[in-house]
Amino acid sequence: MRLLLFRLVLFLAPAFLAVATAVDPALGEDQGFGIYREHPDAIQWHSVLLHWAWVLFVPVFLGLLAPIRRKGAVLARIAWCAAVFGLVTFSAMMAYDLAILAMEQTLTDADVKRADEAFQSMQWAAFGWQGPGLAGWALALLLTPVAAAYAKVISWWTAAAALLGSVLYLQFAISPLPVNLAGPVVMLVAYCYAGWEMGRRTDPSRADEPATFGVFKDRVGRFGLVAAPVVFGAGLLTVPGLSPDIEESVRQPDLAQVSALFLHWAWVLFVPGMLLLMRRGRRFTSVAAAVTAFALMHFSGLMIGDFSDLAVRQTVPAELAAKVTEAFGGYALFAFGWAVPAMLVSLLGLIAVPIGAAADGLVRWWVPVLTGLGVVAFLAVGVGPLSVLSPLLLLAGYGLLAKALPPRPLQAATPAPTAEPQPAA
Repeated sequence: MRLLLFRLVLFLAPAFLAVATAVDPALGEDQGFGIYREHPDAIQWHSVLLHWAWVLFVPVFLGLLAPIRRKGAVLARIAWCAAVFGLVTFSAMMAYDLAILAMEQTLTDADVKRADEAFQSMQWAAFGWQGPGLAGWALALLLTPVAAAYAKVISWWTAAAALLGSVLYLQFAISPLPVNLAGPVVMLVAYCYAGWEMGRRTDPSRADEPATFGVFKDRVGRFGLVAAPVVFGAGLLTVPGLSPDIEESVRQPDLAQVSALFLHWAWVLFVPGMLLLMRRGRRFTSVAAAVTAFALMHFSGLMIGDFSDLAVRQTVPAELAAKVTEAFGGYALFAFGWAVPAMLVSLLGLIAVPIGAAADGLVRWWVPVLTGLGVVAFLAVGVGPLSVLSPLLLLAGYGLLAKALPPRPLQAATPAPTAEPQPAA
């Protein structure tokens, strides 16, 4: 069943990428402001599908790297971090297309240009979001097939085809149809064939290798379970004036950027922790952790709206900025295809996963009580002097959960002795 689901994701990720590329109205040399205003529906589909495509590529890459133990572990570590931290961050940037659409439907081209320039000049967004996102995106696309081929998970021919598709996409993504589809189509064929190979390529020597890559993933997962609530607390405590008043953010723009960036990275840091619990828990915990990790990948991207909203409010009057915010929040495809389910599933998952861990006997029942109270405190208190209560409760609960998980053995388990072989009939 897991292999079947993995093969489905291997198909869906490049398929979504192909459709998103095909419906993009901003193709060719004309990339000026005004195109989004003329094609609002196409831009919404393009942005949401492109976001989904990159998020779906995360489990694609993690699945290709999963069988690696020691051989190829160095490349696998880099590719894994690039996918979990970089590609997830990059996928969030698709929301900025929707922010531009909201601006173009509300403001003049001159105002849109000034707001975009203000956004592009935000150093915290550039070095804390765009830089890591672009680097992780490129490294994940290029290193994952190489690491999988080097570890004999897939063939070198398949890896070469996947790399070719990535290069074609990087080169022709905004070229006119049908040239821009060359990359996604080649990637679709390559990754689907990789799924077929993974069901048939076996290397008996791999099972005897030390699980150095698995130990690395577990350590990062434990770190994420502890670091995520800490960074979450930093994000809440750096909200300007500890107030939800947007005017405070306009008066202290640097602090507002820091807060948004911390909140983004807090949700991202929970992802490796959920992946760890997915590998360690029983069926309910495993499924709940997998779904929560996937939802958190979407949820973390919503913080990009804080940067775009701040850029607009720094450049146009408050009444116009409010109209942009209203337009942005009124896109049903964005709301129900990204924002609302991501938020609901993430917060519910942060409660459900510790409950599953307690049912599995990994922790005592008061651990999920702590994490549940942490989520409730976040919803009830929000921003304010008492906002630190939520991250403290989450830190206590998830810190205890990280401590309770037994370490992964480096060596493969030795098979139990078997009875004497019976003579052949």
